[in-house]
Amino acid sequence: MATQARVRLLVGGGATVVLAAVALLVPVEPRFPPAWQSPTQAAERAERDVPTLGLLWGKVRGWSRVGTGWTVLWQPSHGMWLVSAWVPDGPGEIRWRIDAAPWLPGVRLSGAAAEVLTGLTGGVEQARERLGRRDWQVGESRLLGALPAGGELPSAGLLRRPVVLAVLVGLLLAGAVSRHLVPGVPGRGWRYSVVSVVLLLFATLPELPALAPMTFQPGVRPWVAELAFGTAAVLLLGALMYAGQRFPATAGSPPVGWLPLALAVGTLAGRFEPAIWLVNVAGLTLRLPVLVGLAVLAGWLAGIAGSGLRELLRFSAFARVVGLSLLGMAGVGFGGAWTGVTLAVVSAAAVERGWGTWMGMGVVWGWFFGSLWVVARWETALWDALVFVLLGCGVVAVAHLAREHRSATSESPALP
Repeated sequence: MATQARVRLLVGGGATVVLAAVALLVPVEPRFPPAWQSPTQAAERAERDVPTLGLLWGKVRGWSRVGTGWTVLWQPSHGMWLVSAWVPDGPGEIRWRIDAAPWLPGVRLSGAAAEVLTGLTGGVEQARERLGRRDWQVGESRLLGALPAGGELPSAGLLRRPVVLAVLVGLLLAGAVSRHLVPGVPGRGWRYSVVSVVLLLFATLPELPALAPMTFQPGVRPWVAELAFGTAAVLLLGALMYAGQRFPATAGSPPVGWLPLALAVGTLAGRFEPAIWLVNVAGLTLRLPVLVGLAVLAGWLAGIAGSGLRELLRFSAFARVVGLSLLGMAGVGFGGAWTGVTLAVVSAAAVERGWGTWMGMGVVWGWFFGSLWVVARWETALWDALVFVLLGCGVVAVAHLAREHRSATSESPALP
């Protein structure tokens, strides 16, 4: 038996290595330009190359990936103004902008004076009256009173909201209903896992407002914006913690033979249709705990949606095959940023009930890694992506060894 266990371990390890090589080496045309610098490096470049602008910038409050560069936001503790800068990855012009609270005082320039101050003549002049000043837009230049305030920054494209997203939400609700009506044997380990990652995300809350720069507004103190974001995050995480206890995953042994395939499928999906928002997460100092927490929660939710899809297609084997195939093809073809989630739901529904959450998390884990590998190309992000995927592989290896140990123990002859 020991020889058979070694053979199975070698075969499984070899298959895992082959699948990993295929997932990383298959040529895939990237759909989005990768980020070659972190938001911290972009902020340092802006602070070094852009003039002082005549006011205090404050601390870096947040960032977002826009096109081939980073839009970074600064705000002082009093919150009276915001300084934004778009920093390209390569050589190029850094574009900046100042926004101030409407009640801050200033001067009321005439149109001619605004043209003289901006150095633009013959352009379209647009005045905006504030409580204590008059702002001007002359061509692409802006004035806050008499203070030059930069121009417009590149904006991100509109987020596609495909029909696949509505289908996934419906499947999530169907899965919650199915687990309520047919609960099965709850997996104690999954309950502990959901609680643990929620507490882990609670610990990283002070860093997370950087991922939502739109919460910072001129005239609002930064701590107020962070408190509002933290309150919403606490409510959401609390709801997920409750749902983790109310709709736990069904107990079952991990499908160690299928998990490497799930990781490979997720990696390919991430390289083909990466989750662009993950590049913002990669800019955090505590990015690895945040990635682990989000991956576990997303895998558990994919398992719930997979339960709903499994129950909806249970009436016919033919309908099951056709339904899973159609949803998988729709996710790859039209899912966009939700491609990885769609494949995770299909994978969770395609296996038996006790394996569903494991398969969903395996695909999500690979999807996160593939996305980071494509869109976050600076050195520290790549190293953390490797550590992230090795953590997933370590869990699979431990589960395999534990199952082999249980099998060997159960098959050993009883002592007289």
